[in-house]
Amino acid sequence: MKASAKFKARLRAGEPVSVINVDYVSAGLVEFLAKPELGVDAVMLDAEQGSPDMESIENMARAARLSGLCVLVRLFSPEPWVIERMLLRGIDGIIVPRLDSAEQARAVVDCVRYCHPHDADDKIVVVQIESAAAHADLDAFLAVEGIDAYFIGPVDLSRSMGHQGDYAVAPVQAAVDDILARTRAAGRCVGTMVKPGDADQWVERGAQFLYFHVNDWLRIGARSFPLARS
Repeated sequence: MKASAKFKARLRAGEPVSVINVDYVSAGLVEFLAKPELGVDAVMLDAEQGSPDMESIENMARAARLSGLCVLVRLFSPEPWVIERMLLRGIDGIIVPRLDSAEQARAVVDCVRYCHPHDADDKIVVVQIESAAAHADLDAFLAVEGIDAYFIGPVDLSRSMGHQGDYAVAPVQAAVDDILARTRAAGRCVGTMVKPGDADQWVERGAQFLYFHVNDWLRIGARSFPLARS
């Protein structure tokens, strides 16, 4: 079974999936993260906030495929030419930021189908709900067919709500809870960024798509050694 099919099957079964941001341009690191004992379901190559160029994305995607690991790319823009160029790098799916309306999300799905007319259902499409406008249009987002998961971006959501990126404040947490509850009630998969020690709490709140950074793993590992400094 293809890595993307395994990933989609877990989503459909309502199981939590772990998606790790590699944080570095390294095909070797991608290959290492495919080790079964690590429990990683997919790697995310971050073209929005990270530094990989097209050639390195292609190389890291190749390492993931050869290792049997699902590979997703977070785009720097939802424009059709960006989607097409990324999908031609041999990736399993895309994570799409900067969407404020369901109409934009529908255009993303249409573009994926255009790029892969015969196997579009094998591709994974994740859209980020990270603005007050997207939250206001959530019901329409949830009605778009072809989206596999909705990812809550709490920092950008907070900024769009006037809280300068502070997502711990009550209004932002209320918005996050509302997105979680309504997405789950619609029978769709939802997720967000998790930090060391809070993944179980997010699962209890309904999150299924659990995104985290390899740098957090490094910090956890470093603290477990006796020479680590506080």
